[in-house]
Amino acid sequence: MILIDNRDVLRLKDRDLLHRLSKWDDEQTSTVKVEKAKNGLPTIKMILDGKPQYLQSKYDPEREAERFAAKFEDERVTYVLFVGIGMGYHIKKYLEKYPETKFSIYEPNEEVLHAYLSTCKLEELPLRNLMGLIAGTNQAEVEHNVKQLHVESNGILKIITLPVYEKHYGIEISSILEKSLASLKDKHNSIVANAAFQKRWTINSIKNFPTVLETPNILHDIDRNAFEGKPAIIVAAGPSLNEEFENLRYIKENGLAYIFSVGSAINSLIEHGVYPDAACTYDPQDINHRVIQIIKDKKIKKIPLIFGSSVGFETIQNYPGDLLHMIVSQDTISKVLLKHIDGKSLDFVNDSPSIAVITFQLLVKLGCTKIILVGQNLAYLENKQYADGIDYGDGNAAKEESLKNALIVKDVFGSDIQTTDGFNLMRQQLEMYIANSSGVNVTNTTKGGAAIQGAHFIPLEQLINELTSRSVQNDWFKGKNDYEKSFTINQLVDINKAIEKAEHQINHVLITLKDIKKDLVLRKTMEIEKKYTKLDKQVEQMTTNVFYSSFIDPMIRVQKERLSEKIQAVRFVSEPIKKGETIVESFSMFIAECAKHYPFVKQLYLEMKSEVEQCIKEK
Repeated sequence: MILIDNRDVLRLKDRDLLHRLSKWDDEQTSTVKVEKAKNGLPTIKMILDGKPQYLQSKYDPEREAERFAAKFEDERVTYVLFVGIGMGYHIKKYLEKYPETKFSIYEPNEEVLHAYLSTCKLEELPLRNLMGLIAGTNQAEVEHNVKQLHVESNGILKIITLPVYEKHYGIEISSILEKSLASLKDKHNSIVANAAFQKRWTINSIKNFPTVLETPNILHDIDRNAFEGKPAIIVAAGPSLNEEFENLRYIKENGLAYIFSVGSAINSLIEHGVYPDAACTYDPQDINHRVIQIIKDKKIKKIPLIFGSSVGFETIQNYPGDLLHMIVSQDTISKVLLKHIDGKSLDFVNDSPSIAVITFQLLVKLGCTKIILVGQNLAYLENKQYADGIDYGDGNAAKEESLKNALIVKDVFGSDIQTTDGFNLMRQQLEMYIANSSGVNVTNTTKGGAAIQGAHFIPLEQLINELTSRSVQNDWFKGKNDYEKSFTINQLVDINKAIEKAEHQINHVLITLKDIKKDLVLRKTMEIEKKYTKLDKQVEQMTTNVFYSSFIDPMIRVQKERLSEKIQAVRFVSEPIKKGETIVESFSMFIAECAKHYPFVKQLYLEMKSEVEQCIKEK
């Protein structure tokens, strides 16, 4: 039976866990037993692999715990996850040395945790620093909790495992922790991307919207017959592109396949006199315009530009040729302002770490059944990153430090090659989309490039023999935009109303937070609880406001994520005043960001609105 004191702790920290563990109160089992060690202290014996095994010493578990804790004397850290609780001696001894350490406990065996809670009091540990208890082997649940701990520890979580468990639960624990870490790495990459681009995505989407409203949507406004069942080539800027210019020239001159240039490959193609059927661009950075500057400088009108709606707005300014757009998932503006006349839903491509992945999605949606990858190295080739003539300002050769920390993957010939985290992520994303694109034949012609699962390797000069008929349709890019302009105007009217409401809603939240802060000083806990309900309603009103959700919220994704993490962590705080202080501090910082962004975004919106109304009026 779980001790009453421990039940009280779990009621505050984790009621669900208490409910799960309580089922063992009436269970009679021989799997886990609490016995007295030779020195009279309790210790746990359990049956593992059919044999009895003591989780800690059956002679002197305290002395054993002292020796165990001594191993970590030079490894003091702020956050620790103890895997395996036993009778908690090793945890207690470690925390006696480092009483300020915040810690959590993960016990894979619920019955063992129940035995501990039925024998020892959690308060014997520094309970104020206990961040959480995790139990069982439900992978999804454990992964979620471990990821949360990593977030709260800012990635400096130390894991200390009970020695017996390293042998008997090693595979399960390693699998769960590795997947948690991999997921955290993905999350870190997402946070890095959000931190870098969250403002630009929205600024670009606002500034690009008038152009989007007036140009054909390639996924809706062009004749799909031009692409359905046809081959298309994605030409990237990898160093292997240097070997393919003559092959690409032959394909272009004979119209054997559509050639789509991605990223900076356009520079090398133009320098070699090979004009692609289209150039594709989506990068939100302000320097992205440099990628296609060669087209503007040479005033080339015969290369259509397919741009993602959240692309750096400088990119499409003064473009000499035809423009077509595709709605990108990061664009929250077009989704609320656009509607097709025929009632079809707004189609879009998912944001990705590479324009090649974006273009692959596009070609699949257009109905291409054969997609050919050229110059898609996704790795270093003879220490080069890009094709000749391409320089992002830091040279083409890989830096010595980059090569030292490079990942090793297999190339198309089965040999080891070096790559980067960024290139590797692009490859994995491309493989995911290939795997989910049934009926599409994908060929990788990149000599010496990274092997791409789902894309078999055939040299381009050999593949040309399979391209036997003319496939490219002239003027395929001609189309008429069919967005319902009256819908856009009506949406602008609604957003105008929402703008003024948003300002009041933000201010109301700030006032309520100040009131809660005053009550915290006066320790009016009953009043605070009432105001939490009021705060929840006000925050909900603010976040469901269309101007906030479409224009402000996307610009503060990282701040929103931090708020969510802090609020989730509050559930581990039992003391009401400390809990209230955390809530007030976290929300105050977040709402301050909302208030700071409001006038800036409002001005951008009003400029866009004026331009859109003028354009529609002229039409």
